[in-house]
Amino acid sequence: MSIPGLGQITAQTVALPTRKISLKPFWEWRFQVPIGQTVVLKILSGSAEKDGTELAVQNAYSFTGIKSKILTWHGCELEIEGQTEEESVATYASPQENPATSHINLHDWLGEMRAAAAREKCEGPRVLVAGPAATGKTTLVRTLTSYATRQGFQPVVVSADPKEGMLSLPGSLTASVFATIMDPESVDGWGSTPTSGPSVVPVKLPLVYYYGHSSPESDIDFYRELTCIIAGTVSGRFSEDEEVRSSGVIIDSMGVGEDSSVGMDLLAHVVDEMSVNIIVVIGSTTMSNEFSKRFAGEQTSLGEPIHVIGLDRSTGAVERSEAFLEHAREQAIKEYFFGDARTTLCPQIQQVEFESLVIYKASECPPGEQSSLTRHDPSSLMQHWTLAVMHASLEDAPDVVRASTVMGFVYVSDVDEEKRRVKLLAPVGGRIDNRPLVFGRWPEPFMNLLG
Repeated sequence: MSIPGLGQITAQTVALPTRKISLKPFWEWRFQVPIGQTVVLKILSGSAEKDGTELAVQNAYSFTGIKSKILTWHGCELEIEGQTEEESVATYASPQENPATSHINLHDWLGEMRAAAAREKCEGPRVLVAGPAATGKTTLVRTLTSYATRQGFQPVVVSADPKEGMLSLPGSLTASVFATIMDPESVDGWGSTPTSGPSVVPVKLPLVYYYGHSSPESDIDFYRELTCIIAGTVSGRFSEDEEVRSSGVIIDSMGVGEDSSVGMDLLAHVVDEMSVNIIVVIGSTTMSNEFSKRFAGEQTSLGEPIHVIGLDRSTGAVERSEAFLEHAREQAIKEYFFGDARTTLCPQIQQVEFESLVIYKASECPPGEQSSLTRHDPSSLMQHWTLAVMHASLEDAPDVVRASTVMGFVYVSDVDEEKRRVKLLAPVGGRIDNRPLVFGRWPEPFMNLLG
């Protein structure tokens, strides 16, 4: 027996490869697919969504190495093929008992603000989603973005968490306008960017900045600098596009511990730079209270009050082990170069002389001090790492290179120090030696990308 809103009906291990699950209104099917395994899901009848993206009836969706959920507001029947690592059905007697209802209510409020902004030709809501790690921040950002695009809005989404990439590799900070649906099957849940192959859903065109660390606290000054640059690019886009301006911004932030004063200061910096007027805190009353005190009586640069909203952490938000996260990063790198099960890409291998490459690396510095880029010759230490190809010229100063956008990434397959040659894997053909490269510390090296 299960108490509505609290209980979980644990599914028994099923020997049959295909089975059906019926979900009543407001219920969720929560599932975890192990690394290297694939589960195929179909909506046989009714309606359901994944992170706000509506799933088409009778369409097969493949998931691998994922921890997620399928939500239905009106009831549905699922067909599942393949074995999950864990799965359960979260039951709710009414929509008020499901935490997802608060997400819908938040979306409705944001929609009203966007509609008013469109009428008044001003900026829409600027939302920061914050909270400790593993509270469902990114899922909420994806959900709010999906709901917005389904209503015809075009919000800018900013990923301020370098640990996991959005439409890019980990180690990046990204901003992109979302005007079309997201790809629920993609490795990061967001979709795809232009590649050397076709795409199932419309591609996104992100602006990518390379931070090169997993934590904002690793290089605080540079992180602040990049968020300032991104804020400027967002403002520039607002000035050019009324629809984007009235749709506003949704910001996905890094996980911050309740006792981290540095993390809270960095979030406050993002609030200031992005003129955030709505702070959504998931799973931490302490952080909600801290933000309320910090911004009490303050206004944005546009003269608006700053609202702080606290949301409960869903019981569906699960911890992801370091092994799982490492696999997700490796999968993101692999799919960047080779594609996924639906799209095969054809990366190019190039042999490049040492003398032809301009490679920069962030200098070592004590915590709290600003690092800088210094030029390095290729070495065996770079083998199996990904390097960022910067949208800059070889003659640009290191500070200019560092603050430039990323054109793409290359993988260092081999370094022959005796012959002074580097074997690079690039997603497309073309010259690599006419752009500066940056060697960061994140993501970590991928030892077996080429087998």
